[in-house]
Amino acid sequence: MTTSVFKISNTKEGAIYPPEQVFCKPDFLYMLTIGGHIVNNEVEYQKLMNCLRKLGEKDFFILENFGPYADDRKIPFYAKIPVSSSLSDFDNTVKQFDPYFGLLPYNFFVYGQNDSWGIYLCECPTINIIGCIKEYANEFREVFGIKDNGFKEQDEFISKEYEIMPNLKTRLIENYRLR
Repeated sequence: MTTSVFKISNTKEGAIYPPEQVFCKPDFLYMLTIGGHIVNNEVEYQKLMNCLRKLGEKDFFILENFGPYADDRKIPFYAKIPVSSSLSDFDNTVKQFDPYFGLLPYNFFVYGQNDSWGIYLCECPTINIIGCIKEYANEFREVFGIKDNGFKEQDEFISKEYEIMPNLKTRLIENYRLR
């Protein structure tokens, strides 16, 4: 399924990653959480599913940002997941693609039919970037326990991830309007 939320490339060479801007929507607000998974536990997953139902979603989609880690595969991983699912359902779906989910450096777009939100699961730095219209921001803040845009809580971690190249942190801040 295509989406107008993200800049998705059809080629490995054209893929872009944060700190570059992966979202297409100039009116989105951006919030950060620690990454590694879409959520931290089943309770948070169910909060997210409830949030997505409020936004009118029946399913959501996860699509691999098909870049240099794709080895010899010709197509990116893609799955349609019902909002009635559990975290273990989600994990089992993703583990069909990557049995060691979370250990390999993959990046994913998460989105729905409603083009007013998206979540980018980023490997470097290992954060999740939530983008949405202003009207949805509090819904996502509540799901993920985010204060403001979450940058203050992730600042030290991001600084360590970009320690060798601090200019990348500056680009992340600018591209996602985090300050």
